[in-house]
Amino acid sequence: MKKTVIAAIALCSSMLAFGQNETEIQQKTKELDAAKAQLAAAQAKVNEIQSAIEKLKPIVKWKTGGFFAINFNQGSFTNWAKGGVNSVSVTTLNNMFANYKFKKWTWDNNLDLSYGVIKNHGQGLRKNEDKIDFMTKVGRKASEKFSWAALTRFESQFAKGYDFNTENVNPPVISKFLAPAYLKASLGIDYKPNDKLSIYLSPAAGKWTFVTDDSIAAKHLYIPATHKNANFRGEFGALASFLYQDKEIFKNVGLKSTLELFNNFTDPNKPNRKNIDVDWQVFVNMKVSKYIGANIFTHVLYDNDTKIEYDPINKPGVVGPRLQFKELFGVGFSFKF
Repeated sequence: MKKTVIAAIALCSSMLAFGQNETEIQQKTKELDAAKAQLAAAQAKVNEIQSAIEKLKPIVKWKTGGFFAINFNQGSFTNWAKGGVNSVSVTTLNNMFANYKFKKWTWDNNLDLSYGVIKNHGQGLRKNEDKIDFMTKVGRKASEKFSWAALTRFESQFAKGYDFNTENVNPPVISKFLAPAYLKASLGIDYKPNDKLSIYLSPAAGKWTFVTDDSIAAKHLYIPATHKNANFRGEFGALASFLYQDKEIFKNVGLKSTLELFNNFTDPNKPNRKNIDVDWQVFVNMKVSKYIGANIFTHVLYDNDTKIEYDPINKPGVVGPRLQFKELFGVGFSFKF
């Protein structure tokens, strides 16, 4: 009998404790729900205030910047058995961009300017770099990664260029400002999978070549002799442009690479329609300190209409299209803005 009473008391105590726990759980659950509701209301208020702040801020539509460098190179040889020529050179490089972005519209502008001179012992001052390259592209988003776009590009040089491969005392002028100059305009689609890569394709592109100096035009270096107008030529075809730019592919090392391909499918000489003009530029910038840097620039060109002498000494006057390559390496003062 005594055991039965004890068991009954224990059971009643357990049931009473369970009831009290159930009541406390229900109470805490209500408190939790109330706290969640307060948190949601507070978050909604935070979002409302943040939205109001963003509306009060000025809309930043433009992003600008650039890079400037002056490179110095010097070489000196005295009683050097393997030979060499004393030389000194100075090259300036300048890149500026101004990009606009608002809602679905973008407008990218890029200007590359460079000029350099070299002085070899026993020779006069000669230029070793000369470039004017301006690109502008307007686009309107069609989706997250695709945009309808229009692209225009202008290329020329600042100063006179001479053909030093000849044995003439006074080498002939083969280039100057606007002789030649190239203007390209096209409509197409721009694909940007990320912030570093842009792929632009155009089935409708125009390319115009200008040679404003009659003496240079008469050499037919940039416009074929078969063309009626030696000072101006228009072409129509397809254009593909690739841009990859990474400010830091490695620590303190930046890379910019552009590749442009153009096919003229209206060339009067039908066999030439299979040719593709190639313009590939690579620029690597390495930061040594805040204002000291090193850079490497390479430029590959191929244009079937640009005629170059194969062997000026042994076969003077024999010209034709050739792959052009330029490489510049320099160390000097540089800064970004």
